Amino acid sequence: MSGPDMGRTHARMLRVSTLALCLEAGVALAALMTVGLSTEPEPGEDTGGGGLFLLLLPFFAVFGVLAAFAVSAVLVLPVILLGEDLGRKSGRDPLWWQLSLAGLAGALLAPLAGVRGWIAGWTVLAVAALLTRRARQGYFVALLLWGTLAVVSVFMVGGMVLYAQGWEPARS
Repeated sequence: MSGPDMGRTHARMLRVSTLALCLEAGVALAALMTVGLSTEPEPGEDTGGGGLFLLLLPFFAVFGVLAAFAVSAVLVLPVILLGEDLGRKSGRDPLWWQLSLAGLAGALLAPLAGVRGWIAGWTVLAVAALLTRRARQGYFVALLLWGTLAVVSVFMVGGMVLYAQGWEPARS
């Protein structure tokens, strides 16, 4: 009689990869909010709509999770599995193959966003692939807890930076 599968399965890898992409989006949102709030708006620029954005954020999050799931299925899992297969066939560590394949997949953004988009795509795919490689039982919860702590820490550091710059929220 065998117990539950403790190893890595495609379903676990897909869940972990989706979570990793969502956590990366949270860190990016915190960083972009800090940078956006620390800069002065251009004269005549419409700065309204911030409250509407916060109201619609849960709806955007649903579409973000669906997009992360699609990117996980179409890009991250093939990068991991193909990298492991190439590593097995060449007799080398699959990590370097996975990072190279993530760079190639990130190059899909180059025509749309230029070199910066390619570097951002490479980074996002590489981090998601590195976090997904160890998708065993119990890893999802650990990644969820530590990843949430990382996102909250980035928000806190961003708030401290804004406070140190003397930023105050607009009062009506």
